[in-house]
Amino acid sequence: MKHSKIVFISNPVSGSTKKKPGATFLRSQFDSSYETVFLESKYSGHASELAAEAVKNNATTVVAIGGDGTVNEIARSLNGTACVLGIIPCGSGNGLARHHNISMNVPEAIAVIKKNNVVSHDAVSINGQLSFNVSGIGFDAHVAHLFGKDGKRGFNTYIKLVVKEFANYSEKEIRVTTNEGVIAQPIMLAAIANGSQFGNNARIAPHANTNDGMVDITLVRKMSAWKLPMFMYEVFNHKAARSSHAKLLKGENFVIDCETEIPLHIDGEPAGFSRKFMVSTLKSSLRLIVPLK
Repeated sequence: MKHSKIVFISNPVSGSTKKKPGATFLRSQFDSSYETVFLESKYSGHASELAAEAVKNNATTVVAIGGDGTVNEIARSLNGTACVLGIIPCGSGNGLARHHNISMNVPEAIAVIKKNNVVSHDAVSINGQLSFNVSGIGFDAHVAHLFGKDGKRGFNTYIKLVVKEFANYSEKEIRVTTNEGVIAQPIMLAAIANGSQFGNNARIAPHANTNDGMVDITLVRKMSAWKLPMFMYEVFNHKAARSSHAKLLKGENFVIDCETEIPLHIDGEPAGFSRKFMVSTLKSSLRLIVPLK
């Protein structure tokens, strides 16, 4: 199957120093059987608007050029439509692309798009906001609210923020209601995962599956500073499920109640504060291009 119309939407400010492919290069990669359109987002939320317009204009595929935030904006507008999402990962973490083994190499990512291997993909609703990779509440959301405020992004900036903010961040009391019962405990963070990783191969939910109709929640207790490197080692080596500091839950729906308002991030982007989080899955609501296995 060939694309009749493919729209590329690039976020020029996503990621750190990685150069993004431009319109001339992209058009050179596709023959005359493709109608190609190249657009750039200008502000937060603009990529979502451009994607919605692309759907109205009968695009068959919209390709996100950026990171997880850009992917989320575009996926929101494609969710529930026949239009297919492609990804050329150029962000800071590229968690969803890495989960699906989409290459960080631009020509290789383009080759995946041209092969057009389309799979069904779930979405997760958190208080009505759609997540496609990993969202969460607590410490990681706190860091997400700070990340990039000084104009600097990238993996090193993120790690520096984690180390800087860790010591002074206190656990929050929460209550998670599931079909099996209620779990009440303090947490440093609760990762709400459709995909497996935050990005940069940091797998906080190593067993997550993006097409099982389920959401994985990883509850993480705060640890002493000297144990933090070991926990990060476990996360980066697919062993978070074995950590004594983590509890993994899986289900279709969750309600999370907190004693105070705490921050939320949606796929790495700050998304406000709340004391209650309603979490549910939307099975196979998105169509995504992934590499052939």
